[in-house]
Amino acid sequence: AGDLQTIQDEFIAETGLDFQFLLVLYENASGYPATPEDGLAYAQSIANPDFPVFVDGEDMVVGATPLTNNSRPEMCVLSPDLEIVGCYTGYDGHENALNEIKTHAGL
Repeated sequence: AGDLQTIQDEFIAETGLDFQFLLVLYENASGYPATPEDGLAYAQSIANPDFPVFVDGEDMVVGATPLTNNSRPEMCVLSPDLEIVGCYTGYDGHENALNEIKTHAGL
């Protein structure tokens, strides 16, 4: 996740779209449910990005989205109206998600 800030910045420069990652941490490094302290530590470990790092130790995001928390990383694309456009899994998932954003924006 350490390069997400660069990916975000390059995507904005390329497309001119108002875009931001939202990172959700489910577990800490020991596999226990994430706490606010874990979120802060994780944000610091990835150089304090300008996108938010949330914690969800209770899997509330999993319960409200198509995400499963069975494979990582997982991500969903949200429209400006906060509707889920698509969800993606795997280390190339961000590339697929960014392409979905371009398509949704008509680029």
